[in-house]
Amino acid sequence: MSKEDGKLLYTTWFGVFVTDGDDVIDKILFDKDPGIIAEKRFKINEGDILEEEKKFADEYNRLKVTEQRLSKLGEVVKIDVSFIKPKDYSFSSELLQESLTELGSLELKESVDHGEHLAKAVKTIQDLNETVNVLMERLRDWYSIHYPELQDSVSDEDFLKLIANYGTRETIQEKTGMVDESIGGDISESEKDLYRMFADIILEKRTFREEIWSYVEELMRERAPTITELTGVKLGSELIAQAGSLERLAKMPSSTIQVLGAEKALFSHLSKGTKPPKHGLILQHPYVHKTDLDLRGKVARLFANKIAIAARIDYFGDRNKGSELRKELEKKIKKIRG
Repeated sequence: MSKEDGKLLYTTWFGVFVTDGDDVIDKILFDKDPGIIAEKRFKINEGDILEEEKKFADEYNRLKVTEQRLSKLGEVVKIDVSFIKPKDYSFSSELLQESLTELGSLELKESVDHGEHLAKAVKTIQDLNETVNVLMERLRDWYSIHYPELQDSVSDEDFLKLIANYGTRETIQEKTGMVDESIGGDISESEKDLYRMFADIILEKRTFREEIWSYVEELMRERAPTITELTGVKLGSELIAQAGSLERLAKMPSSTIQVLGAEKALFSHLSKGTKPPKHGLILQHPYVHKTDLDLRGKVARLFANKIAIAARIDYFGDRNKGSELRKELEKKIKKIRG
């Protein structure tokens, strides 16, 4: 029997929650095991519905959900649930890092071709971006107790390296020649060591992210040279990641490729009759975003059509025709703009 109507189902990396406004009324927390958390995240990335989510869908009537993956369980809505924080349930940033490492290993083991390797690598980069941003925010906040002026004086990279190498405000000022006065307080040896370890962890994550990106660049040029020539590494790899593999991208119609990354807007159009999206990820390319608004739809359709051709060329093993496709595309775009 259903409990109550109209509640919100929301899944985080550490558990599944049912909320009513700003109140958590029910929850299932995941085990604090990096491997288990990684398996949950892997299933989510694959578009699967978790058993915990199914359980709440059975218990609550007419649930609302926050992602398209769960549309079978309820109406998809956009609601801010940032008040649900991992620290409130004793889940640490370190556990998140360990689970992401496990997730990367799991995804690579599950991949069956290079196209899927690309997709998983890009998803891992996106996860690392999220992780690094969270950790940087935490370190800035924590270190500001001791030396709040530092983060406004140097770049993020130097900020991390100075803390990792020296730890204390006095040593940083001595080694760098900084003479600015600080309103920060003193710290103990234990706190200095924690700061240095924290900065080292973030630097390691950033380095790992760069290594994965180098791998993506190499694999894109090797396995998807036509797409790379046409779209660039970043957009091309993100399209493959969004599709799930090079094979899936190659088998998609151009109309689907055109709106990849705009699934929420497309669902809103289909369910609520809002205006259909004219573009998704491809908006980030200058071909589209540098075109006047009233012409973007035409250019996006044309661009998506060429990407579909490029994906088929790369997947089915024809020679690289990226330069040829790009010249044809630029000629037609110039005509549309002109």
